[in-house]
Amino acid sequence: MSDFLFICDSIQLTIKKVKLDLFNSFEDETMSAIIKKNETSFIPFLSLRQKFGIHQKGGFYPLPKKYACLLDLCKRIETNVLRNQCQIYFSVQNNFTEIIQVLQLLNLNPNLYKIKVNSEGIVIQHPFLNISNKNDNKNAIKSQQEYKQMSEIIEKRMTILRDILDYQVKIKHKEHLSIINCEDFEQFGSQFKIYHNDFDLNDSPDIKPIKLTRQIFSKELIQFHLDFLNHLIEHYDKRGVSFMYYDNIVTILSVHFNKVKSEIEKTLKNIINLLPDKMNILMDHINKQRWIVQLDRSSLQQLNKQIILNQFLFY
Repeated sequence: MSDFLFICDSIQLTIKKVKLDLFNSFEDETMSAIIKKNETSFIPFLSLRQKFGIHQKGGFYPLPKKYACLLDLCKRIETNVLRNQCQIYFSVQNNFTEIIQVLQLLNLNPNLYKIKVNSEGIVIQHPFLNISNKNDNKNAIKSQQEYKQMSEIIEKRMTILRDILDYQVKIKHKEHLSIINCEDFEQFGSQFKIYHNDFDLNDSPDIKPIKLTRQIFSKELIQFHLDFLNHLIEHYDKRGVSFMYYDNIVTILSVHFNKVKSEIEKTLKNIINLLPDKMNILMDHINKQRWIVQLDRSSLQQLNKQIILNQFLFY
């Protein structure tokens, strides 16, 4: 009888041990599954979209904002030529940044336009137009077929410009991949038209404008923009913030420079259009007083503010 009890106890211990081993094994597998489930997978194109905004349509690579602004201006000029069949005039007073951006475009593609310079601004001549005055209708589009043909030509011109801008970014991206020892990403990224999520699009080189045959920006105007930018950044630094309400900053600058708000707003717009990768206005709110002016303080701290503007104003 005692032997039988001993055998039963031994069997029970064995059963308990087997159950315990099975439980431990199940627990290990469960924890392993949980850990694997919680591990974040690396999906570059998702990170890129979150970092740089909406995915580009048409299968293009994303562009930094300073390049997108140039492409947008070119598109507006081409569309205007297509619709109105006339030369375009940009004045210093009303089109300060547009003039500089046109000169940037001519640096990228010298054959894009021809320009005439006068004391008040520039006249942009499209290569497919030869119009001496606004009343000259010799080159007016006379048929739908001609309109379609010119639309196709303009589309090709835009594609060529887009390829030039993409190339500028790709060169910088390739350098970045070499630094982080991730050259293999280039082939992967080309499939999805994306850049590595550690790559900052704003690192792409600034496009310097070509120099005009005669200076159309006065020294006083250029100096005012330099003083404006310096005071703006100094005020941000004193407050230790990277954003301010639009109405507040306009009032502060208006008092400091003793100028009307409309002139301050125009200059602020000029600065933001020249440095779109470093400054921005969020206008999501209906109330204009709630607009927010953002400043990328981290990028400006490493740069000389005067050099930033000098490369655009060649003063």
